[in-house]
Amino acid sequence: MELNNFKIDLKIFKIDKNYFELREKSVDEIIETIKENHIKKLRHKFKDIDLTKTVDPQVTKYKDDDFLYWSYCFNQPKEKFYWKVFLPEGLTENQDFNIIEFSYVLFIKYKDELYCIISGSGINVIKKYLNPSFGIQIYQRLCEPMMDNIIEVYTRSIANNISSKKETYNLNQTISETLDYSNIPTKIKLKVRDELKKNIFKKYDLNTNLVIMEVGAYFYLRKKIDFEELKELIKDLYKIEDELEQKQLTLFSKVNNCDLEKSLDNYLLELVVNDVLVHVDKSTANNNLNDIIELVHPTQLERFYECDKFIIRYKNSRGKSDLEVFDRGDLYYNATKYIYETQEDINNRQQIVQDIYKLNISGQVNNNQKTYANFISHITAEIDYHGYKYFKIDGRWYLLEDEFLSRMNEDAKSYYNKYMLEKDILNVWNKGDNEDTYNKSHEDLDGYYILDKVINENIELCDILTIQDDIAYFIHVKNGFNTKMRDLYIQVVLAAKRLSNDLKNNNGISYLEKTLIEYNKRQPLNKIDIKGFIEKIKTKKLNITFVMAFRNNHYLNKNIIDRIDLCKSNIAKYSLVQVVKEMQEYDFSIKLIDISDIQNE
Repeated sequence: MELNNFKIDLKIFKIDKNYFELREKSVDEIIETIKENHIKKLRHKFKDIDLTKTVDPQVTKYKDDDFLYWSYCFNQPKEKFYWKVFLPEGLTENQDFNIIEFSYVLFIKYKDELYCIISGSGINVIKKYLNPSFGIQIYQRLCEPMMDNIIEVYTRSIANNISSKKETYNLNQTISETLDYSNIPTKIKLKVRDELKKNIFKKYDLNTNLVIMEVGAYFYLRKKIDFEELKELIKDLYKIEDELEQKQLTLFSKVNNCDLEKSLDNYLLELVVNDVLVHVDKSTANNNLNDIIELVHPTQLERFYECDKFIIRYKNSRGKSDLEVFDRGDLYYNATKYIYETQEDINNRQQIVQDIYKLNISGQVNNNQKTYANFISHITAEIDYHGYKYFKIDGRWYLLEDEFLSRMNEDAKSYYNKYMLEKDILNVWNKGDNEDTYNKSHEDLDGYYILDKVINENIELCDILTIQDDIAYFIHVKNGFNTKMRDLYIQVVLAAKRLSNDLKNNNGISYLEKTLIEYNKRQPLNKIDIKGFIEKIKTKKLNITFVMAFRNNHYLNKNIIDRIDLCKSNIAKYSLVQVVKEMQEYDFSIKLIDISDIQNE
């Protein structure tokens, strides 16, 4: 075989030039930024290795026709070799078990876009800077949802990146029959329909009956191609994005317009700056912060919720003025306060913006870092902008379509009616109560146990546990019907997931047992019969019901369904819908209750 005709399978990625570190930079500057970030990560990861002798990334620039290339190759050590871990130490002394892996990234500039091909550990170089839905966006311009047969799809909820759900189908299932309006497809594997084989992809000779296309953060046509065909494919992908109209697969859409993204980011920045300035009056700062903003790690959500401490610090501060925060719910307040207290001129809004971008948050478990990202990428928000509603979730902006909003609103009301907690097991929320005092108002009641802040394996099982008749109610409480509902919904789902895995564990019910042991240590006068309680759950003499309990503080003169209808927070409504949907995976019931609807007798 001639070298020029050598063919391989290739996945094509695209760099997101609108990523905040890359904006307004030339392509050469973008490559340099990516390279420096990669080298910094390697130095942190392999502290005991001389990287100049092993990694030593080399970049070669090359021009060919309408293309510019940057060839980036490096050797990367593997962290552990399994034989060295497997064998006793006496057998591994004076033996070199280091494995060096060749890795590669080919950057390809065509017109105004920057594409990538990778090999080995190349994904580690570019992952942070990728357009995470590039392949999906290509497919949205080619799709016929009523005709395209799906083989496999990975989806996640727009409000929850805890895990990706995978579904596999036979070849008779179409896209339109598969995707739920409220889910984001993150990867799709489907059959290439005949029309595409005969037209757009004709030059690639897709003659076999079953040709597969895979799309996600990358575009992958399952056909081996040579270098010239790679160039042709990149031209085709550019043309598809530039000329074909994008169709919607679900009822919300990711914002892909760079100018609109910048405008939304700038508007959000102004809101954050305003919240920084709120701290001028310390006595009212906490009450005057925007309730549309919440901080959550953009990708490692489950790890983020497991953290027992967060470190707030500026980039390159070397820990000189770290701020430790132990309550996840206080992160936004403390981050904005931290920025305020480090300002020399509080009237310099431009400097505040620069400091917002410089601020980082490290999530830790037992003083070991588990999550890390800049402050701005942690922001989850919902805003009204020029007559439209937008979510910022996991660092990406989404436009909420009118049909999506309408269906979500109706689902929220319908789900509340269907799953409303009818049993009278919760107290009235008295004026002046916060979440702590409300939870503690149940501690003297017979059959009630306050597990708020009783944390095992870094996941809170519930705020209030009560056993009524043949049901154990695991109650999660939140004050507010706004962006805080996303936090409440994820708490419920994470606790249910952890408890479900625990109950299926053949080695014993450790998570539940250890949580209850910790509770008994703290509450020696109101102990739980742990052995009896667990035995009843194992033998199904006690059923488990999770309760999402929230306090909607708006429109209190209206009935509860009208309050949901009138609520402006779509994240709250969406969270209410999603908690019901996602709890169907577990062998537990789910109930909903607006505590403000509970009245004194």
